[in-house]
Amino acid sequence: MGDKPPLPEKFTQPGCGEFAEVAPYYDRLMSSVPYESWVDYVEALLQRHSRQPRRVLDLACGTGRVGSELIRRGYQAFGVDLSEAMVRYCRTQTPPLPAATMDACQLALAPQSLDFIVSLYDSLNYIIEPQGLQSCFAGVWRSLTDEGIFIFDLNTELALRAGLFTQDNLRGSDPLKYSWKSYWYPDNKICRIDMWFRWEGPGGPREFEEVHYERAYSESEIKQMLAETGFSNITAYNGYTFKPPTARSDRVFYVAEK
Repeated sequence: MGDKPPLPEKFTQPGCGEFAEVAPYYDRLMSSVPYESWVDYVEALLQRHSRQPRRVLDLACGTGRVGSELIRRGYQAFGVDLSEAMVRYCRTQTPPLPAATMDACQLALAPQSLDFIVSLYDSLNYIIEPQGLQSCFAGVWRSLTDEGIFIFDLNTELALRAGLFTQDNLRGSDPLKYSWKSYWYPDNKICRIDMWFRWEGPGGPREFEEVHYERAYSESEIKQMLAETGFSNITAYNGYTFKPPTARSDRVFYVAEK
């Protein structure tokens, strides 16, 4: 892993990773992600928990791929994300996702206005302060109807500790080249990812860097936070299954009912 760069003494925002420079290239970067299959799994979880929501928030929506897929399937969906640069691309999806810039830790939504809130692709790992995540859960709780449901996933400590984000595509033919190196800080349960990109397509070449941070939360921490917020029937699943998480799980999905 080499010498670790120091962690900031204070993180200036809950997410710590603005996705500003990479926003125009994000959908290309994520082109291999099977968003439709992810939404299939989410719908299977909804069915398992006997929910048929209509009004949906895609929390930390990024460029809006999940929310757009939900609209295509008949849901009344919109999105919020901390990154203004990412939100701009929500309108380019097919169908477009209505979206706004909003901090997940300070949700300003109408009380009891939503049947379902979903947050995918380890977005909530970016909330690195536990009090920030607790505030996020409280905002979700306020925004859900009495029969509302909250589904989200998190990378586990195993995934972050094992260097999940240390990767590159420098030998490929894609015009978006990248090289990432991750660092694990066990005392803080934080993973730092130094990201380098080079765009060799139209308008290039262009190089830029971003630094992202994710925090690992244990299953017991998450369940306690959700319970203290007021959620009930809190269930954790090993990613893409209906089985409980194990010590080998690298992604865990949580379902919390109001």
